[in-house]
Amino acid sequence: MPSPAGAFDPINNTVWDEVSGDWVPAVSTPDVSTAAIPLEYKLVFDSAAPGLTQKIAEAQKPGENWTDTYGRIASSLLMTVQQYQLINLNTERAKKGLPPVDIASYSGVGVNIGLSPSTQQLLIFGGLAVAALVLLNRSRK
Repeated sequence: MPSPAGAFDPINNTVWDEVSGDWVPAVSTPDVSTAAIPLEYKLVFDSAAPGLTQKIAEAQKPGENWTDTYGRIASSLLMTVQQYQLINLNTERAKKGLPPVDIASYSGVGVNIGLSPSTQQLLIFGGLAVAALVLLNRSRK
């Protein structure tokens, strides 16, 4: 019984070869740098989440690798799930009369990078003092 072109058998690690009309070993590693999703990945994605490869193809920008598109979708989905969890957590906390949780402390997304305001103020005043000393030194010469 012939199988559809490009079908993959994960148990035997074989693919259907339309030219020879037979199952052949799937020995090559799929090239993930191409724009199209390799068949092996399509089969795995669609078995895990039906319609995922179609959504990736729809969201794909011209000339973009499918891996980049998948990364954008996954990142967006992760942020949506985290927001949903935060809303549920804050709803439960509100029912208990507790204040809401700040997103920076919940998901780690709002990591503060840079100097604290007090350190910035100290550096500004220190810089002004050094500049004043330089100007004072130049004016005495």
